[in-house]
Amino acid sequence: MNAQPSRAAVVAVIRVTAAAALPLIGLIVLASTTVGCRRASDEMALSAVRSAAPFLLDEEPAGAQSVVQIREVLASGERSDQVIAIVLAARVGGLDGVTWDPNRASFVVRDPPDADEDESEKTPHHDDDNCPFCRARRKKALASTALVQLVDEQNEVPAMDARKLLNLEEGQMIVVRGRARLDGLGNLTVQAEKIYIRPDAAKRAL
Repeated sequence: MNAQPSRAAVVAVIRVTAAAALPLIGLIVLASTTVGCRRASDEMALSAVRSAAPFLLDEEPAGAQSVVQIREVLASGERSDQVIAIVLAARVGGLDGVTWDPNRASFVVRDPPDADEDESEKTPHHDDDNCPFCRARRKKALASTALVQLVDEQNEVPAMDARKLLNLEEGQMIVVRGRARLDGLGNLTVQAEKIYIRPDAAKRAL
């Protein structure tokens, strides 16, 4: 007659088996989590591409003008509140590092600096506010900046940072097709319907 294992022996065997299985269970859970995270990441990336697609152009539109040129066209009009269709070529980036709206697809662009622009070194005690040359340079820089607001088919600005929506970066050259106007303070605002992002190698002056 075969001896039956005691209850204590059975419990011991179960504990050993469970302990041995824990690493395997952990690996299965980890693998499942990794796959899930990868799928979520891929879905987010795909969603971002789909969100950006309606706003991006595959080819650069012709007839691009600078910020200053568009500003001059608007300033010469009979009406101060006129809105004109434009194609703008400019560099992403505002003055003093103020470029992005983190809550909306709105950002600042400016004309690239002239190749011969004076970038003389400043002395430690140089007073920009009281220097006529610095004031003139800053006035010129302000006149060469514009606020770009991406607008959808409902003429609404998407509630997403343009860096995330369009994968934009500071310093990139873009070509914007849309409508432009001057506000009461003389600031140039562009409602962008479509944007062409020039290749990185083309981060150059107009």
